[in-house]
Amino acid sequence: MSPGQNRTGALSIIVAYHKQWEFQVTILKERFDKELGFLYKVILNNQSDEKRDIRFVYHQHNLASLTRQVSFVSPSKQTILHYGKPYLSLLASRFHNEINCQLAVGKKEKVWCDQEGTLVLAPLCTDGQESMIVSRIQMNPSQETYGRIWEVFGQTEEEVYIKHYKQVTFDKLNQATKQTL
Repeated sequence: MSPGQNRTGALSIIVAYHKQWEFQVTILKERFDKELGFLYKVILNNQSDEKRDIRFVYHQHNLASLTRQVSFVSPSKQTILHYGKPYLSLLASRFHNEINCQLAVGKKEKVWCDQEGTLVLAPLCTDGQESMIVSRIQMNPSQETYGRIWEVFGQTEEEVYIKHYKQVTFDKLNQATKQTL
């Protein structure tokens, strides 16, 4: 894929197209202030006449502004928590038509299985502060679907989960609106 990028203020737009697969990925990145973090809105478009089994892989390297000490995956809440100073951060994603979502923390070489497109179970990490999310999505021919990835910052778990649930609630309201229309 050859990504093209256009930045306008607090919004970055990235578009990539795979010619052979006839598949387009559009990412709208909104940057918030330090405490809110960022939000990616992802549009996946299967422009082919074939059904596709997609693995959308998100890989995040350690942010230089944070000194992270421990990273933890919460399987029940489908979130990744990074405990460090001066902030605690929470990373999560949601995709429409998602079959499953895998989360892992640690060095990419240790948690990513490239041939299978899956992550090795790695719920806790004290070295290699990297995060990976793999969303498996099945798409019909000429289908478009949407997803969101966000990271929020705070001083306590309660604070980041409040911000996280706002994103989850927004996603559910958005889905209900689209079903109504």
